[in-house]
Amino acid sequence: MADPVQQGLKHDFISRLSTNRQHIIAVLVLLVLPIILFDSTVIGGKRLMGHDTVQWRAGAESIIEYRQQTGEEALWATNMFSGMPAYVISYQEAVYHIDDLISQLFGAIFPAGQYWVLLIGVYLFFVLQGIRPLAAVLGAIFIGFTTYIPIILGAGHNSKFVAFAFIPWVLNGYWILSKTDKRLLGLFLFAFALTLEFRAGHPQVTYYFVYLMVIWWLFDTYQAYKWERFKDWSKVTGLLMVGLVLALAANLQPYWSIFEYTPYTIRGGSALAGDGGLSLEYAFRWSQGIGEMLTLIIPGIYGGSSSEVYWGLKPGTSGPHYFGAVAFLLALIGLFAYRKKRAYVFLGTGVLTALFSLGFHFPLLNRFMFNYVPYFNKFRTPEMWLIVTVFCFSVLAVYGVNELIEQVKKDRSNTFKTVWIPIGIAAVIGLLFTFSSHTLLSFENPEQRDRIEQQIARQNNLSPDNPQVQQTASQYINTRLKPQRREMAKEDSTRYLILVLIAGGLVVLFYKQKLSTGLFLIGLIALASYDMVSIGGRYTNEQAMVPGYIDPADYVERQKLPVDDYLVDHIISEDGYPYRVFPLDRNPFNNAVPAYFYPSIGGYTGAKLSYYQDMIDELLFAGPSGLNVTILDMLNVKYITAGRELPFDQFTEVYQGDNRRVFENTQVLPKAFFVDSVANAGSAQEAIRMMHPDNRFDPSKYAVVESADPIETSNDPASSTVVTRYDNRHIYLEVNRSEPGFMVLSEIWYPEGWRAYIDGSETPIYKTNYILRGIEVPAGAHTIQFRFNPRSYTVGAKVAWAGNIIQWLLGMVLLAGFIWRKWNPPPEDES
Repeated sequence: MADPVQQGLKHDFISRLSTNRQHIIAVLVLLVLPIILFDSTVIGGKRLMGHDTVQWRAGAESIIEYRQQTGEEALWATNMFSGMPAYVISYQEAVYHIDDLISQLFGAIFPAGQYWVLLIGVYLFFVLQGIRPLAAVLGAIFIGFTTYIPIILGAGHNSKFVAFAFIPWVLNGYWILSKTDKRLLGLFLFAFALTLEFRAGHPQVTYYFVYLMVIWWLFDTYQAYKWERFKDWSKVTGLLMVGLVLALAANLQPYWSIFEYTPYTIRGGSALAGDGGLSLEYAFRWSQGIGEMLTLIIPGIYGGSSSEVYWGLKPGTSGPHYFGAVAFLLALIGLFAYRKKRAYVFLGTGVLTALFSLGFHFPLLNRFMFNYVPYFNKFRTPEMWLIVTVFCFSVLAVYGVNELIEQVKKDRSNTFKTVWIPIGIAAVIGLLFTFSSHTLLSFENPEQRDRIEQQIARQNNLSPDNPQVQQTASQYINTRLKPQRREMAKEDSTRYLILVLIAGGLVVLFYKQKLSTGLFLIGLIALASYDMVSIGGRYTNEQAMVPGYIDPADYVERQKLPVDDYLVDHIISEDGYPYRVFPLDRNPFNNAVPAYFYPSIGGYTGAKLSYYQDMIDELLFAGPSGLNVTILDMLNVKYITAGRELPFDQFTEVYQGDNRRVFENTQVLPKAFFVDSVANAGSAQEAIRMMHPDNRFDPSKYAVVESADPIETSNDPASSTVVTRYDNRHIYLEVNRSEPGFMVLSEIWYPEGWRAYIDGSETPIYKTNYILRGIEVPAGAHTIQFRFNPRSYTVGAKVAWAGNIIQWLLGMVLLAGFIWRKWNPPPEDES
C-alpha cells in the first residue's frame, strides 16, 4: 500500500535516497561551485588582489612593521593622512579565533574557504526550517552567487564578503534558540556566530542585516502575544540579549576603540557643518535608480558595468546586484502559493531594503531614515542595501519550491494561482523587454550627455550650449553608445525569457506529475547554477588575479618608482624621525601606495578624521596660487612630488626622472617647534577663518588654539627641541627654554588615547592649528613624552578575553553533554 504522505509525488532514485545521503550530495555540490567560479585561485595558482586589498596593505605598512618589530599592537598609523588611529586600517584582535584558522587553512585559495562557510551556513538555514536538501541547495546558490559577491571580491572588499558569510550562521543561532527546545545550543551558536560577524570588521553589512533580525524578532514577538506564549518568548528574548552581550564583550576590543573614534571621522560629521554624520549628498551618491531595479532579473538592461556601456543614474558601477531569472520565477510562486506568515518577514524586509537602496530616488522614506534613525547616516552607497533584498527574496524563492512540492504531495489542483500566474508574470516581463526594450527605454543618461557636451566644447573652444556641440554629442551617443546598449538589453532580456520558460516548463511538468521530485530539483539546480555562475563570471575581475606567489606586500613593492627610492633615501631628519611627503601627482587623497614607502599627508580610507578632511577642503588648496604652502610647512612636509614646475620660491627641485619631479621645501618646520604667540579660537569655524591665507597665517610665528584657556608664551631664540624617540605609540623630546612657551607638535590631534607628560607629570594637549597638538612648556630643561595607550584597548582586551572564555566554556558544556548522552543512552522501556 502506498505511503499516504508520499502518494502525490513521482519519485526517482534521487528522492529515494536517505536524507543523510541527500545532505552529502548537497554539500558536495556547494563545495564544487565556488571552485568553478574561482578556479583561478583554487586550481590555477592565482591570488585575488583587488584594488582595496592593495590600498589596505599599503596603508597598513607602518602598523605591520611596528607589530613585527615590537610584538605589540601599533594602534596608531604614522604613514597615512599625517597620522591616524589604526583601528580601521589593520587591527589584530587579542583573541585567536576560528576565523583566523579559516584564513590560515584556506588563505591561499581565498575566497573558496569563506565561500564554503557562507554556502553551508545558508544550506543549514533552510534545512533547519524543514526545507528538503536539494531545495536548500537552490537557496544557497541564489544567495551565494549573486553578482555582488564577485564584484566586491574583485574590488578587494574582502571584509565585506567575510561579514556576509557569517550572517546565515547568526540566523541559524536565532532559529535554534527561538524555534526549538535546544536553547543552550541556540544561545551558543547565536553568540558564537555573532562574535565572528563582529570580528569580520564590516559594520555596514552587520547593520543592514540587523533590520532583518529586528523585523523577524518583532514578528515572532507578535506571534507569541497572539498565541499567549509571551512569557516563554520573554525567556527567549532574554537569551538573545545574553548572546548579544557575549558577542559584544568578545569584541569590545576593537569596537570600543572604533566607537570612540567614529565621532571624529567623516562618518561622525564635520565640526564646520555642525552635522552628526555623512552629508546626505555624499551618503546617497550611489543610489539605485528606480528603473535599474530591472537589473535584479535582467543584468545587462542598463548596460552592465561602467567598463561596458552602463547608462544608469549612479556615477559608475562595477555591475548589477543580480537576483536571477530562475529565482525570480520561484519567488513569485512563493509569493502566490506559500501560506505561512513567516514569508512576510522576508517579503517585508526585502521590499523595505529595496526602497532604502533607492536613496535620492525615494526621498520620502530615505530622508526621514537618514535624519532620524540611529546610524543610518553613517554609511554610504545605498545600492548596497540590495544585498539584503536579494537574500530575502531568495528565501521566498526557496519557500516557493518547497510549497510547490507540498501541494503536489497533497495532490492539490490549484494550478492557476500556484503555477500559471507566476509563470505568466515572469514571461510577460521577458516578452516585453525582449521585443520592446528599444521603445521602452531611453538608453541615455542626461548627466552623461552633459559630460560629453562639455568635453566636446572644451576640445573645440566652444560653449556646451552651442548647437553644433549638442549635435555632435547626440551623434556620438546615437551611433556609438545606444546600439551597444540596445544590443546588451535585448540579449539579456532574451536570456531571461529563455531561462524563465525552461524553469516554467520544469514547474509545469512537475506539477502535472510528469517529472519526478529529484529530477525536478536537479533540473532547477543545474539551471540556477548556470544562471548565477555565468553572470557572476562576467563580473569576476580577471585583472585582480595575480600569480599566487605574489602577496599584497609584493604587489605594492612592484609599484615602487625611482622617485620613491630617492625619497626613501632622503626622508629621515637629523633627529631620526621621517619627514612627510605630499605626492601631488599620484591622486594623493585616494591612493595609499606612496604611504607604503614613506609618511604621506594623503592615503586611502573611507573613515578619515573629519577635521583633517576639513583642512583639505578649506585650507590646503586655498589661496591665489591654489596650494597653501603654510599648511605644508606645519605638517612637516619636506618633499612634494609633481609632474611640472611649482610656482613657489621655497620649493627647490632636487630630483627629476620618468616624467616625475621632487621639490624640497626649504622652509619646512620641524616635528616640534615653539611659537611666539597664541590666538584663541572660540569655534572650529573661527579657527579655519584665522588660518586662511587671506589672514596671513604663519604657523612658525603663532598658533591657533581652540580653547578659552589663557596660554603663556613668548619669543625665545635660544629654545631648543630634540626628538629622541618617534614611533607609532611614543614620541619623546628633550626641550629647553629660558621662559615658559607653547610648543606645537606636528602630529594629528586625537584626544582618545594620546597623553602628554612633562618630566613624568601629565599636561593638557590642546587642539592646535585645527588638526595638530600643542602643549604649554615651563621654563627650563624638560623631558616631554607623548604616549598612545587608550583604555579602550587595554580594558577592551581583558573584556574580550572574558567574553570569549565564557563562550568556549558554554561550548564545552554542550560537547560534554553530547558525549555523555552518546555513551550513556537512556534505558529502553522493557514494558
